Amino acid sequence: MNKRLTIIVPCYNAESYIEDCLISALEQEYNNCEVIFVDNDSSDDSADIVEALTEKYPDLITDSAPNIYAFSYQEPVERALTHATGDYVTILGADDIIDKKYAKKLMKIIESHTSEILAIQSPLRGIDDKGCPISRDIHHNYSNIEDFKNQMLSKCVVTTPTFTFKRELYTKGVLQWNSKEYLGAIDYDLYFRLADQGIFIYPHQEWLGYHYRWHKSQATWGMHEQNINYDLELQNHWGEKWKS
Repeated sequence: MNKRLTIIVPCYNAESYIEDCLISALEQEYNNCEVIFVDNDSSDDSADIVEALTEKYPDLITDSAPNIYAFSYQEPVERALTHATGDYVTILGADDIIDKKYAKKLMKIIESHTSEILAIQSPLRGIDDKGCPISRDIHHNYSNIEDFKNQMLSKCVVTTPTFTFKRELYTKGVLQWNSKEYLGAIDYDLYFRLADQGIFIYPHQEWLGYHYRWHKSQATWGMHEQNINYDLELQNHWGEKWKS
């Protein structure tokens, strides 16, 4: 049987987009896929919209998690991982959508690769709040883990929405998020720590069907208003560590 994929959808106040997002995940052509929705203390109608969806999609797994850290999806993702049964896990933004063949293409790459893939990323395409395309493919490339580490010291070279990992990395405690220190920069911090442990994030260069939605209420803009430059802190920390 094909390897199983878990699609986690953490949600905080995404009532305008959550139905389209979940339907795109639930109607994947890949035949061994589960979708887990976790509400993160939304104050809008997101949870009610999803509850109505479960009547049509009874296989949709739903739960909730407290919203402890601003601009972070750690709490809902970790709650979802208590339900997850997939060999691999990907996190779909509640305001984003994926094409029907996204999971099928992704898992074909993982299953056909000559060596085991522990983590992978692929390009994404931007859409606006109406779902209209607004950007070309956004992607990153590096030849090996040392090249990856060098590039990471100047900017994050992972398209986080497409980041997919082997669930075993989490169950063994290798992959962890640290919102207490880095809030919305937890992914950047995670990729540094994975690289430090020799875990390569395979950079697939073909777009697989991930549509990333840009809109004025997304957490990205809130993080930009913070007084602490978490990116610079991480770059300085790992630059010094790897230098020594």
